[in-house]
Amino acid sequence: MTPPSAPEGQVRERAQVETLAAAYYRRQTHLAATAARLAARWWRAMPRADTDFYWRLNAAALIAAFAQMQEKAAADADAYVSACLLAQEVEPAPAGRLDPAAFAGHAADGRPLESLLYRPVITTKALIGRGLSESVAFERGLVELLTIANSEIADAGRSATGARIATDRACAGYVRMASAKACARCAVLAGRVYAFNRGFKRHRRCHCYHVPMGRKDRWKKRAETYVEDPREHFDRLTAAEQDRRYTAAGARAIRDGADVAQVVNARRGLYTADAFGRQVQATREGTRRRSSPFVRHELARAIERGQLPRGHTGRGWRPHTPRLTPEAIYKTADSRDEVIRMLKHHGYLI
Repeated sequence: MTPPSAPEGQVRERAQVETLAAAYYRRQTHLAATAARLAARWWRAMPRADTDFYWRLNAAALIAAFAQMQEKAAADADAYVSACLLAQEVEPAPAGRLDPAAFAGHAADGRPLESLLYRPVITTKALIGRGLSESVAFERGLVELLTIANSEIADAGRSATGARIATDRACAGYVRMASAKACARCAVLAGRVYAFNRGFKRHRRCHCYHVPMGRKDRWKKRAETYVEDPREHFDRLTAAEQDRRYTAAGARAIRDGADVAQVVNARRGLYTADAFGRQVQATREGTRRRSSPFVRHELARAIERGQLPRGHTGRGWRPHTPRLTPEAIYKTADSRDEVIRMLKHHGYLI
């Protein structure tokens, strides 16, 4: 979020870059949706009696259509990155012009498109072999094919954009932008600033994309003003969407003031622990680093109780108390004040 004190020119600059980024995302999404529609029509025409014969006869057309969409997605990169730099009053300095065809015809992991697109056929046959009905097996195969369509077209565009950023000496790095459709794991990365040589990590059907940043004084600090932070992203969602993406208890914790990243990351390393005379859901996330709020709070409590000497730095020490998840806190706490106190103690509220 642009600070209220940001210069007027910087506010205009951000608006222009965000407009360019939103238009780029719409184009990329449209290409991925077009590929998915083509894939769905192709799949539904497949006779259930002989999938392999249909594949041998018609796979070339599907592969060619996918490669064409990948090439179109990659072709956007040059103009997009240059436009973003110009909007920041930075003159683009590309080392060369990208070849969109180089980003087409293969999967993001390097394998040929043919082997990737054949995977839903293998999945369908395996499900039928395990006793699943043909209709259900074919629907699951279609879901897998549509996931591939959405992911691979978007990945071609992201790979090309990343290459264009890396090969333009005027581009210092990029900001990660998460769309409204982004999952909770991606939303916590919204607004993160990366150098030009940092790869763009994504999962299947990821809805994030680059916002190129020009090489200026204090460019990282400037970049941080460009896109919304995870809390802004959360606030833009309806209450129902918040509950769906962050879980009901997680969304409630965030609405109570908890840090979005802490709530989302807590879902890693989940386990069941005995605490407060009952079994509760706990997390190992945020329990190993001395800098984590939970460890700091536990260290202070251990010193106060005389379990550790005054001035102990926490080196080599680990808390024995389990770090509760927001869900467990709501089940354990007896009042709103207790909820807030526990959210603070367990590192969700700063």
